[in-house]
Amino acid sequence: MVFKDNIHMVKHAVFISLLLYLGTTAYSQVIKGTVFDAETKRSIPHAAVYIDGTFVGTSSDEEGAFELDITNFAFAPISIRAIGYETLLLESIPSKEALKIYLTPGFFEIDEAEVQAKNLSKQRKAYLKLFRREFIGTSRNQKQCQIINEDDITFNYGSDKDTLKAFARNPIQVYNGSLGYVVTYYLDKFEYDRYNSIVFFQGDIVFTEDLAIKQSTDHSFASRRKRTYLGSSMHFFRALWDNNLDINGFTVVKYVRDMSALGIRLTDIPIAYIKYEDIVEEDENRKYLIINDELLTIHYKYVDQSTIQSLKPRVLFGKNGFFDPSGLLWYGYMGELRIADMLPYEYELEK
Repeated sequence: MVFKDNIHMVKHAVFISLLLYLGTTAYSQVIKGTVFDAETKRSIPHAAVYIDGTFVGTSSDEEGAFELDITNFAFAPISIRAIGYETLLLESIPSKEALKIYLTPGFFEIDEAEVQAKNLSKQRKAYLKLFRREFIGTSRNQKQCQIINEDDITFNYGSDKDTLKAFARNPIQVYNGSLGYVVTYYLDKFEYDRYNSIVFFQGDIVFTEDLAIKQSTDHSFASRRKRTYLGSSMHFFRALWDNNLDINGFTVVKYVRDMSALGIRLTDIPIAYIKYEDIVEEDENRKYLIINDELLTIHYKYVDQSTIQSLKPRVLFGKNGFFDPSGLLWYGYMGELRIADMLPYEYELEK
């Protein structure tokens, strides 16, 4: 997702790579395979194999072998990554036979950043504070969030006065005590433009539910999850899929640019002009939102306001709230949501 905040005239942007859940199957589907180094042909142990934004994930054993149950996400891309290698996105399963996955060694800037980090404890403390704010967020949920492995995060100290870059050799582990999840975030890129107050980060996210919370009778976690879900992008796209935005509390207007002698004037256009269609007739699990280069302003119960701008002619989205994250630029309320406000795609609103 790409986010911006235009309410307080402070620019914010973040890209979080969330893959689309494209359907379910009525039978159990388990994939098996082995991960290898593409150059040496040796097996790679401890490689992460997962579906982004879900509970579905595992790691390869000492021989590089893995098994992953993708029953409920059979059409979703599978990510495979290991430290020191380029991430591989497996968009289709070619056969029912065991897979052979080859990862290509990659070059990363992190080694230089680690060298620069020596004897800069005061500066590091300030950078970590900024990183927590932009990565975790500033909502009510962030107060109970903690980055477990902050020692794995480092920065490009002094190499660029205007842009702060963060790196993480290992996945960033975040305990979300408000929602009851442990988040594993594979950070690919983090940049903060100090001059314009713009943040950009991207990566993959995998959830694990806190077992103690899962077995607890405390209903406060369910309440906070519900509060987080209502008015979120996941809620919006699920409602859009069912064609019941109004029932779910959403009011949407489209803006079109009206060129005049005085400049650009924005004019409200009713919700009826929003178009979306199936990608193919035989696939009932995919739809497109078509808003061209115009702006949609989304009101949730006339309290929270968000605006989205299309970066593609058609934006793919799924029935469980998934959408193509590279297709939209977000402003306002939804643009301010961060890791502290992320829910797994398996989340279901309790009635």
